[in-house]
Amino acid sequence: MNLRFPSLFKIYFCAVVGLVFLMPISQLLSTRLLFILFIFSFFLNPNTTVLRSSIIFSWDIFVYLAIVIIGILYSFDLSQSIKVLETNFSFLAIPLVLKTLRLNSKKIELLFFGYLYGLSLASFICLFNALFSFVENGNVNSFFYYNLTEPIGFQPTYFAYYISFGICLSLYLIYTDQIKIKRHLFTINIIFLFIILMLAASRTAYVGLLFILSFFVLKFLFNNSLKSHRYVAILSSFLLFAMLLINHYNWNDSRTDSGSGTDYWERFPLWQAALRANPNPLFGVGTGDYKAVLNQYYSQQGMKSFATDSYNSHNQFVQIYFSNGILGLLILCILICRPLYLSFIVQNQLGIIIIFPFIIYGITEVFLGRFQGIIFFVFCHQLVITDSCLRRPKLIPVGKKQQVNDALHFKL
Repeated sequence: MNLRFPSLFKIYFCAVVGLVFLMPISQLLSTRLLFILFIFSFFLNPNTTVLRSSIIFSWDIFVYLAIVIIGILYSFDLSQSIKVLETNFSFLAIPLVLKTLRLNSKKIELLFFGYLYGLSLASFICLFNALFSFVENGNVNSFFYYNLTEPIGFQPTYFAYYISFGICLSLYLIYTDQIKIKRHLFTINIIFLFIILMLAASRTAYVGLLFILSFFVLKFLFNNSLKSHRYVAILSSFLLFAMLLINHYNWNDSRTDSGSGTDYWERFPLWQAALRANPNPLFGVGTGDYKAVLNQYYSQQGMKSFATDSYNSHNQFVQIYFSNGILGLLILCILICRPLYLSFIVQNQLGIIIIFPFIIYGITEVFLGRFQGIIFFVFCHQLVITDSCLRRPKLIPVGKKQQVNDALHFKL
């Protein structure tokens, strides 16, 4: 690579690619590497220009983080509040780390490829471990759900979100002829990731993938001018048929005790409990007190199993309303809708199919309640907004356009 900036920035960029590579593989390693990159970003940018630029460029991210911090002021459980802040560290670190890179379209593409390589390796580790366990104990459940993702320490539903994004990204790269390797090798990897996704048995990820695959099929029906479009449409149709067939015969559920080992179970009582347990609709119960208040409500209502397992609401929108009130819910909606809006304005199709599934995920999971979900969402959020602004620089706040123009001159 021929990078027209100091070698220190080359090392930093490679380290960020390494972070993206590690995201699907190890939470432990990615957390520590993100912290190191965050610290080094201040040394690479000794003045406050990049920090101010990050705040302006990622204002919705920082407003959401501010709401979470304000929620500590009226929380009684300080230790839980600190844990929440630690979990939300990515909201602070990723915008600054990515802004330090001065991203352009080529760098974003390299980050995407780094993610796909890491995701494929993580999936291979899961499958290899499942095969090894199956040979040892003969239990077919080694291939499903928690048993599948145990070697990488991932909650299977969240790993399914990562895979769904990887399939989406891979299909888009083929669709736009951006792959540098043989198409059939890329196709084999897509099918491999699809198999791992089916084994992960995440119904919400199924719905997200259903949206993504339907998008490519419909695009072909309205615009079939290129061979790559036809190829992706056929592949998407095949995956759609396979997914619907698996879902129809409940092959996943039959291998996981009739669905008890999947993420498919009734969540409405949890949503209802969180809505009713909120004594302050405007501000919520506080960043650190949501768990104690909700568990107390469970106990009072005879929902002892939920209290014992300390369940959250399993709905991101209900959860933020419960902990941070209507203000928190409003900011969350802005956080999700802003990249969607910018993608629509500049006709960034990839941005839309990356962000929209988070709405689906938010209906059944609190994806901003775990580090795995937060780093994944913030990473997608920032890259989609950056890509949209590169496509139409006038979307950049006043005074920041020159920085974007400078970034475009850094060629890889």
